[in-house]
Amino acid sequence: GEIDVVVPVLGARVYATTVIVRHAPESPTGGHVAAIARDVTDHHHERQQLVRRMGYDDVTGLMTRASALAETAAAIDELGATSGHVGILMIDIDMLRDVNDALGHEVGDRLLAATARRLATAVRPTDVIARVGGDEFMVLCRELPDATVAMDLADRVRRALTGRLQIRELELDVSVSVGVAMTAGIDEPASDRAAIELLGHADTAVHAAKRAGRARAIMYTDELRSRARTRTELAAALSRALRSEQLTIEYQPIYSAVSEQVEGVEALLRWDHPSRGRIDAGEFIGIAEDTGVIGVIGDWVLAQACADARSWIDRDLTGQRFAVHVNVSRLQLADPGFVNRVVEHLREHRLRPRQLVLEARETTLLGDTTEVTRSVRALRRVGVRVALDNFGTGANALSILTDIGADLLKLDGGLALPSGASDADTRVVRALVLLAHALNMEVVAERVSSVEQLRRLRAAGCDLVQGHLFGTPCAVDQVPLFLTS
Repeated sequence: GEIDVVVPVLGARVYATTVIVRHAPESPTGGHVAAIARDVTDHHHERQQLVRRMGYDDVTGLMTRASALAETAAAIDELGATSGHVGILMIDIDMLRDVNDALGHEVGDRLLAATARRLATAVRPTDVIARVGGDEFMVLCRELPDATVAMDLADRVRRALTGRLQIRELELDVSVSVGVAMTAGIDEPASDRAAIELLGHADTAVHAAKRAGRARAIMYTDELRSRARTRTELAAALSRALRSEQLTIEYQPIYSAVSEQVEGVEALLRWDHPSRGRIDAGEFIGIAEDTGVIGVIGDWVLAQACADARSWIDRDLTGQRFAVHVNVSRLQLADPGFVNRVVEHLREHRLRPRQLVLEARETTLLGDTTEVTRSVRALRRVGVRVALDNFGTGANALSILTDIGADLLKLDGGLALPSGASDADTRVVRALVLLAHALNMEVVAERVSSVEQLRRLRAAGCDLVQGHLFGTPCAVDQVPLFLTS
């Protein structure tokens, strides 16, 4: 076995010893005892460090996922002897991947270590902290009386980890999303399986928080589980939808506010799901982005829209100012090969660059936009126009106009003087139109549904209008009807 010995000069040492006892009655001494000792101190220390590394994270010094699961199972085992519930806070650092990509993994690791230190000061003394993923931390909370206390703790953690953080000479704006789960909703009786289920619930909640806009805390519910299951099922089906020809495109006309002539159409993606029926793009585009299939689907939409536009032009159904509008995602614009593929589609279908408008939402153009900005500027250089979609839904839209630039500004329907809009609303729209025109941009008003709304938008100076007053989205074979009307 191993023997710990304190040697005056060498200090604490560990020896691997073997003792041999030989009994020999015929011998005058009756036998002998022999001991062999080998110094294994260094090996012992290396083994201890290896065991520690298996249970603790090198970057933060916190428990790893496996150790945290074991600790959670132990806490669940103790539920009968303690009051309250066991809860887990799952904490995800928003945009850590962007920090790693832009500033390097050394800065990302320093951010993780700093987050671990700040987290330790925000939780209760009895709580256990672990790093359970690349950008995820977990807090194990014992004896939580109810969901209100759990959410209060989650919000305290979120506020403590949100704000400006100094790392060397860099200042980073950090925010986190928090998912909360409690044993009150756990059905699994075995503690180890219950720990896995509890962690899964917290993970579902934190992903819901990120999809809801990040920088918030969300409690796990059965409804979240149902939505997560639906999302998983749709993700699996979406990868087959394009091959199975379940995806289709509808077109909505865009009219001149002055002449009321058609000046373009917007391509709107639809999914004819075999069991769920017609699904609008807003319900599955986020899934397509998360799973990475948005690139393939987006390229198909772009190619199909260009082909349809060519068909209408060849039949003399369009005017000189006609353009087809196609929505693009952040992942598409960040793809280094995207601009070249756009140019290839234009060349293949013999379209002039200005006959294509790519629409991007404000959120698409925000954040670390190096690749996105490069693509937008390259597209505009070749003559493809870019529209800022849903303008007015965020707080940073004006900065996009000056920092990145666009050719068209599409007013969100809530801003485009809907029914009940005041004179002050009209003055705001008129000011935005003047600003857009000063930047050589055209203004498109979305969701126009009444003649009175059209009159006010026309008086405010809007150039183009789109909405149910002029036509609802329709199949490709119906487009010639409104092109010739």
